Amino acid sequence: MILYVGASLYHILCFSIHKIMNHPKEKALLVIGDNIFSKSGMKELKKDLEEAQIFDQIEILKFIEGAYSNPYKITKNSDEERIDQYIRYNEEWVENWLSKKNIRLSDYTEFNSAIDHRHLGLYLLSKRISYQYFEDGNGLLSRRWVQLEFHKKAQYASYAVCERLHALGENEIVTKKYANQSAQEEGFYDEKMEDFEVTKLFKALDKKEQTKILQMFHAQKLYLQKGKDPVLYLTRYVRYLQKPTMENHEFISTMIVDLFAKDHPLIVKPHPRDFTGRYQDMFKSAVVLPKQFPSELLPFIYEGKYEKIITTGSTAIDALKDYGKEVIKLDIEFENKVYAIYQYTAAVLFVREMFPNLKKDEIGVVGCSMELMNPLCKEILGFEEITPMDQKKKYKVILCDEVSQNELEAECICYLNSDQDYRFADTIKQGFENIHYLNVLVRQTKKNAVGKNEEHAIFVNTQDEEIIEKLERFFIRHEFFYTGVEMFVGNASAAQKQYMQIVSEILWTKSMQERNTNKTIFLNLPKMKKHISPNDIKMMKQLLKKVKEERNRNESNSLCTNEIK
Repeated sequence: MILYVGASLYHILCFSIHKIMNHPKEKALLVIGDNIFSKSGMKELKKDLEEAQIFDQIEILKFIEGAYSNPYKITKNSDEERIDQYIRYNEEWVENWLSKKNIRLSDYTEFNSAIDHRHLGLYLLSKRISYQYFEDGNGLLSRRWVQLEFHKKAQYASYAVCERLHALGENEIVTKKYANQSAQEEGFYDEKMEDFEVTKLFKALDKKEQTKILQMFHAQKLYLQKGKDPVLYLTRYVRYLQKPTMENHEFISTMIVDLFAKDHPLIVKPHPRDFTGRYQDMFKSAVVLPKQFPSELLPFIYEGKYEKIITTGSTAIDALKDYGKEVIKLDIEFENKVYAIYQYTAAVLFVREMFPNLKKDEIGVVGCSMELMNPLCKEILGFEEITPMDQKKKYKVILCDEVSQNELEAECICYLNSDQDYRFADTIKQGFENIHYLNVLVRQTKKNAVGKNEEHAIFVNTQDEEIIEKLERFFIRHEFFYTGVEMFVGNASAAQKQYMQIVSEILWTKSMQERNTNKTIFLNLPKMKKHISPNDIKMMKQLLKKVKEERNRNESNSLCTNEIK
């Protein structure tokens, strides 16, 4: 008999193909965790699996119950003995479960696991029962660190077990590793790896077996009206996000669609564990697919090609890349910068308007999230992936966020300052002398908007008279329809720009002083007013003068102290 142990729809798909191809006549037991769907959803899944008759026996193991009943809680301070106690309790719990189900592992001749850090999969590992390992998702065999980081954040016990026993396919008792070779990181090699690309393997099945699997997952043919090719958005399970909140999840989803799915039909494929259920409300005209089938089956229910395939972390995108004209893979780097999306978008739109004939090799990008910047440059400027900046080359325009130590040279430099630390001014010899303030104003356009009212800025460093003249008249408006906001760039009056430029220099001076003294400085700055008078500007100049004097005093004191030492 053959044993399969997994915890996702992707695992079930892999096991189904493996069973049909390698063990068509042998009996097999499929054990899956109960955390794929809700309680009722798991019952329906079990029924569908039994009706398909690919596996002779299906058992749902109450993983959640087993994990949370373990009395040996693991924290960052737990020693190896504590982790071993946790593992031994899991062994006892699994043996009790096997006894209740009348399952004898001695009856099995082959063991396959896609989840060797939890419940039965962990039991095989800790008892040193050799098994074949299936990667958890496309490309993850070479990205073990991605899983480790997730477990470290979401469930530390799993992380501790992985490190203690070399789980996730790394233990020496693993005899073979099934993984999608084309999805691995460039240059990755593992002598135990065997290529297992489910889309290709599914194609190799006869039509009868293909139909059986599609019906088992309720994956029905998708027909769209003739017209533009659709954009496919693969969602992410909220818990997997860096900031796992519904508010963040909705902001990311609407923003992605606003930026990259304009003027094309939208297809949304929710992650199997995605419980939000609001996609049809957010995207009225979109086709929202059922979440009950793995995304790797999409090529077999829709015969057309996608204009774009976009995701914020779904590993399925690596199996679908041949089915889209463009693939936009957003991950942790994008999530960490998503709330700087307005500055990034404003900066790229600024470049398009100010430099209409710009060539790809005339733009430099430094200190920016390329996971965010590259798709924006493709969408707005039409440029493919921007190459790393050559510090020796002089560019027409440079977009800069987190500032390097070197002073940049270009006709025009846009500082995004997304961390609002004003460090960009540290490397400019003239300080704020040639800096031009360009406001970025975000305002809600509907009552239940996902986005919020915000105010940001980008700072343009240039001495070019033609660019300065254009800057004085510069204004663009950009709508984020699904996010429910409009962005206005450059709509501030001349007095407001001058006022905020002085405020920015004050904040930079304050930031420098805080960094030099390791002390927090509290400044009671007045709020931005709609109408700025000459007196308001005069007051801010006086405040700037005082702040600079205070900084110079501190620097002098620091120098004297160092001399005495």
